[in-house]
Amino acid sequence: MQARLEGKRGFRAFLLGFAFLAAVSGTSSAGEIRLTSDTLIYDPGSRVVRAEGNVRLERQGLNLTASFAEGDPAGERFRAWGAVKADWKEQKMELTAEEVSLIDRAPKRVLASGQVLLVRPGERLAAASLEWVFGSTTEYVARGGIKAEAPGRVLEAAEAGRKNEQFWARQVTRFEDKGEKISLKAGRIEARTEGDGLKELTATGQVAAVIAGSEGGPVNLKGDRLLYSKDKGKVALVGNAEAVQSGRSVRSESILYDLATRRIEAQGRPQLIFTPGKESRSP
Repeated sequence: MQARLEGKRGFRAFLLGFAFLAAVSGTSSAGEIRLTSDTLIYDPGSRVVRAEGNVRLERQGLNLTASFAEGDPAGERFRAWGAVKADWKEQKMELTAEEVSLIDRAPKRVLASGQVLLVRPGERLAAASLEWVFGSTTEYVARGGIKAEAPGRVLEAAEAGRKNEQFWARQVTRFEDKGEKISLKAGRIEARTEGDGLKELTATGQVAAVIAGSEGGPVNLKGDRLLYSKDKGKVALVGNAEAVQSGRSVRSESILYDLATRRIEAQGRPQLIFTPGKESRSP
């Protein structure tokens, strides 16, 4: 038999357990958990609580609103759907999506789908779906129409993930680092950051990049593989490498571009192609 409560907007769900909320809200302290809605239904057989209409979930550090929600009082999973908005104050993180699931099984995480938007200080991530893992470091995987903004960086890709200072992306249509003045598209990138800056990056799969050249003019780079190192101050292209600058193009097996001197070094049967009257003075 189902227990149905209507108009009991002060119903406290902590009476039924919901241990997952303490985990995902980032606190282990015991506190009151409040679930309110227009209608609350509890099925003892399936041990599932269902909330319908103007759903609001409150727990120290977490506030969530949705049109519908259901959860297992044993504390393993809670699902909300319909214009979901979640706010973790301690993490300074806001999440909106069509559906959100809070999972207590290790690793403790949040699953979101449908017009997902995650906002943190200085960061913004939009995607079709997102898996966010709670822990001492930043860890997530996002899929579908990704548009991400971080201090000095922009990413547009089909799939992307991050774990602490390491991040990767697949089917990258745009990656731009404004500090290092480099933008590119590639089949896949793997990178490491240091603070807000880009430390190193490897791009593979029909790589096309643009970097700042002499006097601010652009240098267009193409190749099978691109390697960037901030410590070395160089960009290397390996395999079917090509660099185009100021009306000239250089093709070879590999190209090394020095970011400090803006010099290009080609190795492996290099070819220089230029159109008379269009090329400019060498940097």
